[in-house]
Amino acid sequence: METSSNKAYLGHLFAFSTILISSFNTNFMKVLLDGWITANGLVVLRALTAVAGFWLVSLFVRPKPEVPRPGRRDILMMMLGGVLGMGANLLLYVKGLSLTGPIDALVIRTSQPIVVIGLSALFLHEAFTRDKALGILLGMAGTVYVSVMPHHGPVHDSLGGDALVFLSAVSMALFLILVKPYTNKFDTLTVMKWMSLAMLLISLPFGWDEFRKARLLHEAAGWSVYGELAFVAIMAGMVSYFLTVEALKYVSPFIESTYIYVLPILGIAVTIMLGLQRFSWHDPIAFALIVAGFALVNRKERIRHPSTLLHS
Repeated sequence: METSSNKAYLGHLFAFSTILISSFNTNFMKVLLDGWITANGLVVLRALTAVAGFWLVSLFVRPKPEVPRPGRRDILMMMLGGVLGMGANLLLYVKGLSLTGPIDALVIRTSQPIVVIGLSALFLHEAFTRDKALGILLGMAGTVYVSVMPHHGPVHDSLGGDALVFLSAVSMALFLILVKPYTNKFDTLTVMKWMSLAMLLISLPFGWDEFRKARLLHEAAGWSVYGELAFVAIMAGMVSYFLTVEALKYVSPFIESTYIYVLPILGIAVTIMLGLQRFSWHDPIAFALIVAGFALVNRKERIRHPSTLLHS
């Protein structure tokens, strides 16, 4: 029988595992985007993998009898969540990553909890204190700072790419506010089935032609490229989503959300190891601004919305 401490340990393990997967995923996607496949084509590939995987598994794994069956409105809301949290989020993030450096993307993603709080105050009319306002300003200052500073490495349009990465965080924040109740109401597989289908439907018009013309599908690549592709499609596209939702069963949303601040540390180490972008002191300065902003918005009460339910 699991004790409460063992359950908490599992929650921390699952949350950390998703961050570890994300730190490699961002860098592996950057390698794949370097001539093997375009940004939108990669999103379509991930969507196809997710739909095939989740719907195939659902043929063999049935929800527990006590779990309700989703109605038409439930399905539509979950699919809308898929459009925001998986489709638009990934289209914006991968396109931004193709233009900017992986370190920028990793740092800017840490602004997501602050965006969630700002949108919650705007749409859910939650208390908006002076500390929260100052925290949001600090977080935004960090994202702007990392975008306008000089860059080193294969970066094509850092400002445009960073803006797209930030918009992907906004898309994810909207998803969290809109769809969180449905992740509690239904089992994980049911939610992922409908969200992945919506992700595929929204990504096909943007990336189908790019996907079928991808160099990766017409030329032989090394085993390292195929390994990175498998990791991006399966580990990041499916396993990470499941682990994140499972983590929320054992630890609070606040605890789970704070793990995103480990992402730049692990991700930057992988980035430098792979030689994808050189280290710059601008990045830790921006990261410090974002963390300071997060600390301020949570100064008097802990965050009540999960901020890393899904990872790009």
